Amino acid sequence: MPTVISLLNSYAGLSAAAMGFVLDNKLLIVAGSLDGSSGLILSIIMCKAMNRSFTNVLFGAFGQVQASAVATSPKSYRSASAEEAAGILGNANSVMIVPGYGMAVAQAQHKVRELYDLLTRNGVTVKFAIHPVAGRMPGHMNVLLAEAQIPYDALLEMEDANSELPQTDVALVIGANDVTNPAARHDKGSPIYGMPIIDTDKARTVMVIKRSMNPGFAGIDNELYYLPRTLMLFGDAKHFVSELVKEVQAQAA
Repeated sequence: MPTVISLLNSYAGLSAAAMGFVLDNKLLIVAGSLDGSSGLILSIIMCKAMNRSFTNVLFGAFGQVQASAVATSPKSYRSASAEEAAGILGNANSVMIVPGYGMAVAQAQHKVRELYDLLTRNGVTVKFAIHPVAGRMPGHMNVLLAEAQIPYDALLEMEDANSELPQTDVALVIGANDVTNPAARHDKGSPIYGMPIIDTDKARTVMVIKRSMNPGFAGIDNELYYLPRTLMLFGDAKHFVSELVKEVQAQAA
């Protein structure tokens, strides 16, 4: 999705350049050409970040989503309340928060900052794992977390986060889906096969805040949700994180 949006932005630039030729406006031609070329270059860079070809990102999922849905059988998962999740967070030594588009939609970044401050004051080491294409554009999560004034040194790039996750007590996924799906590592029939992901499944405990079990943009189930160490926390990200803050405060009192 971020790649498609970047590509559409480049089309807008090319349209402006074409209009410049029609109007014989050199400034419009130059500005549109720069916008169009930068959008295309950004799209290609994002494809490289996902270890995918440009055409595969745009057309690779066609014809596969329906087949995946048919082949998928009912699976069991575990859910937890805000009180139970707060108890796990409060007893952890280290927490890795993985933000995604769901956090952006719910505008939950400021509540996430409250949770970060609370856990940090209680002696928990809290860091953030940032996937390069999480959200609607590159750097989307960085912008939202910076808006909430979360310290920059708490933000880890994907490679650094993956090296720490096996030693992390809790991975808290907030609205991220495809960028945490272990199928990308082993399922050659998956539309996201080969895409680098955040290795949340390697943490000791995984908790996922999500509205429902519906699939993400790739249209496939996330294997992470059905692991024995994973707890699903259903609800709006902003509301659920707010409940987590209240419960952690109550349990720490």
